[in-house]
Amino acid sequence: RRNMALTAGTKLGPYEILAPVGAGGMGEVYRARDTRLDRTVAIKVLPAHLAANPALRQRLEREARAVSSLSHPHICVLHDVGHQDGVDFLVMEFLEGETLAGRLARGPLPIEQFLTIAAEIADALDKAHRQGMVHRDLKPGNVMLTKSGAKLMDFGLAKTTAPTSSMLSSVAVTQSSPVTAAGTIIGTFQYMSPEQIEGREADARSDIFAYGVMLYEMATGRRAFEGKTQASVIGAILATEPPPISSLQPLTPPALERLVKTCMAKDPDERRQTMHDILLELKWIAEGGSQAGVPAPVVARRKNRERIWMAVAAVLLVASLGLASMVILYQRAASDVRPLRVSILPPENATIGVSGGTGGPSVISPDGKRLAFVATASDGKRMLWVRSLESFTAQALTGTEDATLPFWAPDSRSLGFFAQGKVKKIDVAGGPPLALCETSGNPRGGAWGRDGVILFTPSTTSPLYRTTASGSTPTAVTKLQADIKVGTHRWPNFLPDGRHFLYVARATGPGGNQQDAAEGIYVASLDGKESKLLVRAISSAAYASGHLLFVREGTLMAQAFDLNRLELMGDAFPLAEQVQFDLAYSLAAFSVSENGVLAYHAGGALENNSRLLWIDRSGKELGALGDPAAYYDQRISADGQRVAVSLFDPSARTIDIWIYEVARGLRTRFTFDPAYERFPIWSPDGSRVAFASTRKGQYDLFVKPASGAGTEELLVTTGRNLYPTDWSADGRYLLYWSSGDPKTGFDLWMLPMAGERKPVSFLQTTYNESDGHFSPDGKWIAYVSNESGTDQVYVAPFPGPGGKWQISSTGGSRPTWRRDGREIVYLAPDDKLMATEVSAKNSNFEVGAVHPLFQTKPQRTGSFFPTLYDTGRDAQRFLVNTSSAQKSTTPVTLVVNWTADLKK
Repeated sequence: RRNMALTAGTKLGPYEILAPVGAGGMGEVYRARDTRLDRTVAIKVLPAHLAANPALRQRLEREARAVSSLSHPHICVLHDVGHQDGVDFLVMEFLEGETLAGRLARGPLPIEQFLTIAAEIADALDKAHRQGMVHRDLKPGNVMLTKSGAKLMDFGLAKTTAPTSSMLSSVAVTQSSPVTAAGTIIGTFQYMSPEQIEGREADARSDIFAYGVMLYEMATGRRAFEGKTQASVIGAILATEPPPISSLQPLTPPALERLVKTCMAKDPDERRQTMHDILLELKWIAEGGSQAGVPAPVVARRKNRERIWMAVAAVLLVASLGLASMVILYQRAASDVRPLRVSILPPENATIGVSGGTGGPSVISPDGKRLAFVATASDGKRMLWVRSLESFTAQALTGTEDATLPFWAPDSRSLGFFAQGKVKKIDVAGGPPLALCETSGNPRGGAWGRDGVILFTPSTTSPLYRTTASGSTPTAVTKLQADIKVGTHRWPNFLPDGRHFLYVARATGPGGNQQDAAEGIYVASLDGKESKLLVRAISSAAYASGHLLFVREGTLMAQAFDLNRLELMGDAFPLAEQVQFDLAYSLAAFSVSENGVLAYHAGGALENNSRLLWIDRSGKELGALGDPAAYYDQRISADGQRVAVSLFDPSARTIDIWIYEVARGLRTRFTFDPAYERFPIWSPDGSRVAFASTRKGQYDLFVKPASGAGTEELLVTTGRNLYPTDWSADGRYLLYWSSGDPKTGFDLWMLPMAGERKPVSFLQTTYNESDGHFSPDGKWIAYVSNESGTDQVYVAPFPGPGGKWQISSTGGSRPTWRRDGREIVYLAPDDKLMATEVSAKNSNFEVGAVHPLFQTKPQRTGSFFPTLYDTGRDAQRFLVNTSSAQKSTTPVTLVVNWTADLKK
C-alpha cells in the first residue's frame, strides 16, 4: 500500500471525499458523499500517475462497462463514471462489511454459512456469464460480505473474450495474500485456471475453476494450491490435486466435496459447465440432498421447505412449464412407462423461426437436456437461444446474431450454426462463437459427428461437404448426378457410428416424377463408398431408438431401421400429425435425442406466401400488386409500367418469372423451364430481361426478350452460382455477383453486353462483395461488403480504379439509387429503409445526412437472397415483398419416452 492521494473534502464532481478505504497497485477506493442525493458511495480512483498507462485506463473502462450491464442483488452496483483534473473514477455502491478474504483469515466457514455465500456468488456469476461476461479475477478479496448478503466486486479484468496468450514470470516472490500481477498475468495466479496459465482461451469455465478453488478455501480455511514462489504455485495448479476436503473437514457432505472437486478439474471439459447447474446443486445440497455429514440445522429446515416446493411443483405441472423435474423423473421411472407431452413457449416478446428462411426448427440436444432454437425479438434482432430443461427461461447466446439452422455437438456442450456466410460453433456454457469455414448465405443444414467431423450443405445446389470442429477447408463428401435429376443434397444427420449419415436428395426444379428424379432420403458413408435410397420422401430425417423418423404429408412417421444392414424394416407408422413442414426447403420441424426425447412444431405445411405492397416514403401503404403468393424477387421496369417477379409454385415445386402490368394488375408467365428462374433484371429500354436459372445445375445467366417471344440466350456459365443485380443505364454492362470461390467468397463481376461478352472482375477480395447497383450516370457502383466484419453499403467508382466511400454505419444491404443520383436507399439490419444524401463531382464523392424512411416487414421465409424491395426512379414509392405469415408463437411440443408409443 502507499499513501492515499485524495484528502477529505476533495470534490470529484458532486462527490465529496470523506475518508480512504483502501489502496492497491491498480487504484484507490474512498468513502464519499453524493451531495445531490445525500447518500454514501464508494469512489474508485485511477490516480494521475497511473492514468497515463493505457492498459490501466482500459481496465477501469472495462470495469465500468461490465458492471453497468449487470443488475443483480449480489453484484456491486455502479452509480456513475467520471473524469476530473486528470483523475478517472468510478462511483459505486458503498458496501459495509468485510471481504471474504478477511473472513477466511479467521478459519473455514460453518456449513450453513458456506452454502449461503456459495449460492449467492454462484447466482451473481451465473448472471454475468449469461450476459457473456467472464470475470477472470475471482478470488475471496473480490467478494464483500454485507448484511444483505455476498457482493461480487471488481470486474476490471472482465471480458467477453479471453486473450490468446499470457506472459508468466517465475520470479521467486513470497506472498502472504493473493495479488493480481499487473502486466504479466490476467487474473490472480492463486486462483487462475490451467488454461489461463498456459495462455489458452479463457471462458466461463475458467471462472468455474476459480470458484471451485475459492469454495475449497471457504470449506477448509486453507488455499487449494500453495507454494513459496509463483512458479511453485503455478506448478501445483497444473500438476497436483489438493488434499480432499474431507481429510481436513470430516463432516463435509460428500456431494459438496464432489462438486468442488469437479469445479477444479484441470480439463475444462471435465468441469461443471455452467454456474446455473452449480447453483442448482448447491440448493439441492442445502435442502439435504446429501445428508451424510450435514449439520442438523440444514437438514431440519428441509421438511418445511419440502412441503413448499412440492406445492410449487404441482402448480408448475398444471402449467406444463416445469419441464426439468418432470422430464428427468419421468425418464427414470422404471414401471408403466408412457409418453409424456409438454409444451414450451417462445421467449417473451419473441417468435421462433421454424422455416428454413427464418432460422429453422428447434433442436433437442443428444442428451435430451437442452433445447436450442432461433428466435427473433420484437426489435427484429435474430439470435440463437438455448433453454435447459432444468430452467423455466431460455438464454440468448451472445454473438449469434443472424444465426440459422443450429445443430448440436455429440457431447451436447456446443452448437454449430450458420451466420454471415460462415459455419460457426459456440460453447453453450459461454464464450464467443468461432468461425470454422466459409459457406454461402443459403445453407441447407449441418450435422456434427462423434469424431469431430461436421457435414453441411453450403448452398441450394450443392452436394454435402465436410469440415472439422476445429476448422478446415471444406471438401465434398457426396456427388450430384445430373443424369438422375438431383440437384441438391441437404439436411445431413449422423447415425450412431459416426461414419454413416442420412441426407435428403432433391431436384432443384420441379422434379416431375420422383421415380425419375431419384428424390428421397438416403444413407451414405464418409468414405463415399456407400450411398443408397431408403425411402422416397423429401423430408429431413433423423435416427433414434432403432427407428428412422421423417415427415410424410404433414405426419411424423417412424419406421424400424437396421443399423447393421442399413435397411428399413416393416411399415412406417405415425407419431404425430400436423407437424410443420417447409416444402421449399424439404425441412421437417422436428428433432430427437438419443434418450427418448422428441421435439416438434405443430401446424402443418408452412405457407411461404407474401404480398407485394406499394408503400410511400412515410410508410403509408398505397395498395397491393396482385394476390398473395410465394414471391421471391421483384424488379420495376425503368418506365414503371411493368414489374418482373419470381414465383414459387408449390404443386410443381418450381420457380418461374412472371411479368405484371402495373396498371391492370395482370400477370403473364415469362419463363417455362422446370428449373428455378430467379433475379429478373430489366434492360434500360425495357426490351429484354436478364435472369438466373438452375437448368444446368447452378445459377447461370440468361437473357430473353421482354415480350416473351424469341429464344432464351445463355450469357455466362462458370460452374458457380451467378446472381444478376443491375444493368447499366447505357445498356453496355450487366452487373452480377458470383459465389463459391474458396479464397475470395462473393465477388462482383461485370459482363459486357456486346462483343465477346467476356466477364471482367470489378471487385474480388478476401471479403464478400455482392448486390452491386450502377448510379444513374454509370460512374459509380453501390455495393455491399463485409470487410468491416458486418455487411455495410459502400460506393466505388466505375469502372475503377479508385477509393471507396462507406454509406451505411450500422450495417446495410440492398442499395438502390434515386434517379438524380443524389440519394442512396438501403435496408438496415432491423429491416428499416434508410436514405442517405450523396453527391459526386469528378472523382470526389460526398456522403451526407442519413434519413430513416419506414419499417418494413420483408418476406424471408423459403427464399434465397430475395429482392426484398425495389423502388421507382424517383424513390417516392417502394414495392416491398412483405411477409403475410402470422407470427409463430406456437409452442414447441416435447414428448418424453416417445418410444412407448411403439409398443401400442
